[in-house]
Amino acid sequence: MSEDSALQRRLEREKRKVRALEQMIEDQTRSLYLAHERLRRVVETLDGALFVTDAAGAIESANPAAEALLGWDDDSLAGTSLSELLDPSTLRDTTAGASVRKAEISLRGRDGTEIPVLFSATPLGAGEDQEGIVCIATDLRERRQLELELRHAQKLESIGQLAAGIAHEINTPIQFVGDSTHFLGEAYEDLHGVLEHYRALRQTVETRGEPGPILEKISDAEEEADTEFLAAEIPKAVRRTLDGIERVASIVRAMKEFAHPGDAEKAPADLNQAIETTLTVGRNEYKYIADVETDLGSIPLVICNVGDINQVILNLVVNAAHAIESRQGDSGERGQIWVRTRHSGDDVEIDVRDTGGGIPADVRERVFDPFFTTKEVGKGTGQGLAISRSVVVDRHGGDLRFEVEEGVGTTFVIRLPIEAPDGRD
Repeated sequence: MSEDSALQRRLEREKRKVRALEQMIEDQTRSLYLAHERLRRVVETLDGALFVTDAAGAIESANPAAEALLGWDDDSLAGTSLSELLDPSTLRDTTAGASVRKAEISLRGRDGTEIPVLFSATPLGAGEDQEGIVCIATDLRERRQLELELRHAQKLESIGQLAAGIAHEINTPIQFVGDSTHFLGEAYEDLHGVLEHYRALRQTVETRGEPGPILEKISDAEEEADTEFLAAEIPKAVRRTLDGIERVASIVRAMKEFAHPGDAEKAPADLNQAIETTLTVGRNEYKYIADVETDLGSIPLVICNVGDINQVILNLVVNAAHAIESRQGDSGERGQIWVRTRHSGDDVEIDVRDTGGGIPADVRERVFDPFFTTKEVGKGTGQGLAISRSVVVDRHGGDLRFEVEEGVGTTFVIRLPIEAPDGRD
């Protein structure tokens, strides 16, 4: 065998080894690429926000959920310093290689909004070898809203049970008073008949010319008691008492209707009656501040949870009263609240309009945000409108919006579908 042939065979073996090595590298590269693509798709489809920083704390990459959460579009989040998004003290321990595990903190969005999140951070390396930090954040706004609504519902349930108990306790003595007053009215009618006969007797004695000392005493007693005045005023007093009792009874009925937990499922409800009940219950909130005028149109029954709608209407009326009170100050001038219902196609609309001066332009975009309020401390929690919107929009498939007449007042418009939307029963 020649030396050239041996060299040729050796060269062929080396070529085969190179091709095999190239194929192995290609296979490994393809596997790495597929793994990378799979990891990229997993990261991009994560519900939670994920972003990775470099050693200096600048964001190198972020998934779409992070960009959506923080209000950045496309890849503009890259390069942003982590210190712009959160309190640097949150990550103090990561510099020593420790992880932040599921801490509830607030991230700052691009527009400055504080976003509550469940946050975790894991350092890539430690000390001088730390290459960056992997951060994962889960939006807690929906959970906070649900917790808020749950607390509100529990509070309303407690108040409702208390109100129902008070209404029951009040109702019994009111019935006693009512029965006694009716008896008083009937007894007076009987007494009045006897008194008329007595007067006839006195007139007969006087006609016969036998006045005598007894008649003088009777005349003196009638003059002293002013029987003519009593005869005219006692029936009026009885009527006033009965009217007052009926008013108290109507308040008790309204309290019992308002506090009744109702059915979990939606059912046909008379919203005009619900409004009248709510205005009766909430009268103490506006009676010294504003006059309420209603224009309740001819509307069909609406399939809804009437207890929830009662609460929404009460929130809007109370907010209107507070706006009027804030505007009027100590002037003593009374404001005006109008509540109107109307049938509009497949929907029913409820308008609550006030003369509270209108919502300021710089806060209109935030009026439905949870915990946002312009009221003084102790006057409002910022929960009413957020919950009202959730009730109308999320639970009933309707719409809650407002219109502002600058310097005059605000009109809140509730639109509710007459029939419950699919999936919202």
